[in-house]
Amino acid sequence: MSVFDEMGVYWAEIADHNPTQRQIEFIKNIVKPTGLVLDLACGTGRHIIPLNKEGYEVVGLDLSRSLLKIAKNRLRSDQLVRGDMRRLPFIPEVFAAAVSMDTSFGYLPTQQEDMQSLRELRKTLRQDGLLIIDVFNREHLTRKYKADRRFKLVLLPLLLKLGFSGKWLLSRFYKWREYPSFYLLQKRTIDTNGEKLSDMWIVRDKVNGEIIVFKHVVRLYQLHGLEEALNEADFAVKRVLGGYEGQPLSHDSDRLILIASAEGSLHCQG
Repeated sequence: MSVFDEMGVYWAEIADHNPTQRQIEFIKNIVKPTGLVLDLACGTGRHIIPLNKEGYEVVGLDLSRSLLKIAKNRLRSDQLVRGDMRRLPFIPEVFAAAVSMDTSFGYLPTQQEDMQSLRELRKTLRQDGLLIIDVFNREHLTRKYKADRRFKLVLLPLLLKLGFSGKWLLSRFYKWREYPSFYLLQKRTIDTNGEKLSDMWIVRDKVNGEIIVFKHVVRLYQLHGLEEALNEADFAVKRVLGGYEGQPLSHDSDRLILIASAEGSLHCQG
């Protein structure tokens, strides 16, 4: 079971606080509603709903049963497919575009599997079909979190091991971020090579006061590494951006966004 299945509604509430409308406006500026669009790792469907209202025909794919259940309750349609991005359950060249928003790329166990998912994605796109990949800007995060050695954050794992007294201290001395049904503490670290981002999510449920710890890891890509992977999968990178308003990429950009085109014909590939 993935961390997203475990978190369920908690993750849905976190995702709902992300800048969805900014992301939707960005997608609209790049992709036209003239063909079928794939929302890869669609989660709770928060991009599909507004895009539908704008006249797009979107299919969402995700592996998480919990998140797809939430998405189906919101969408009430058959636009959702449960599947693995390493083995996409679609016929070749069916999509005019695909979007991978909000760092939904990089969660697979190995880089080879990331590469496999890009090749699978290429098969589903028509020739010259567009792909948007939106991930964290590794350079920005590395500088931000490698320098983050705040005493309180270092203490978190120790307090969690202390049982009731540790949880009492967590509740009393830490500032929790509030969501509709829970409070959240987040401890974020970067490994020594700057290649992986690790998150510890500490959730305190509003109803029963229970404290639950979730952990997840995402692989971070630099621009040249992501460009090389896309080129190897027969994509051509057309634009590189650092934000949803079309900002150029810089060291201080929060986002690394690549817009690529599916190159060549599948019938010509060996």
